[in-house]
Amino acid sequence: MNTPDPRAVTRAPERVPASFDGDQSLGALFSQLANDSTTLIRQEIALAKAEVRQSVRQTTNGAAKLGAAAAMATVGALVLTAFLVLLLGDLLDNYWLSALIVGVVFLLIGGILAMSGMRKLKAVQLAPENTLATLREDKAWAQSELQQVKRDLRS
Repeated sequence: MNTPDPRAVTRAPERVPASFDGDQSLGALFSQLANDSTTLIRQEIALAKAEVRQSVRQTTNGAAKLGAAAAMATVGALVLTAFLVLLLGDLLDNYWLSALIVGVVFLLIGGILAMSGMRKLKAVQLAPENTLATLREDKAWAQSELQQVKRDLRS
């Protein structure tokens, strides 16, 4: 399944702000501003959704790998434990010591696998960084548009 690139969400084409020239009514300017704002909000929502989907997929992937690692470690431990305990027990002529050694080795392997899975989960970026950056840009744009409208109204 292809993961959409959150940066691929298209943005509205930048419009040169129309100056208040008397031909446009104030209502038309506000209507245009409302339409542009609505379009911008929809695009920001689409970008946020794409980024959250990507983060969820990465988190799911890391969690699945962590679960598979735990299952594999458990199955391996169950199958090999009996063999290793019996083998070491014969060599050491002490079965409880061999069981202890084998148990510690399996715990170390499981710990290494768990650390690897946690590292993958920590690497996932949950905050929608692209959306936050474009929201900052949009805020600056909206402020400049508002200042332009104020200047046009004073003229």
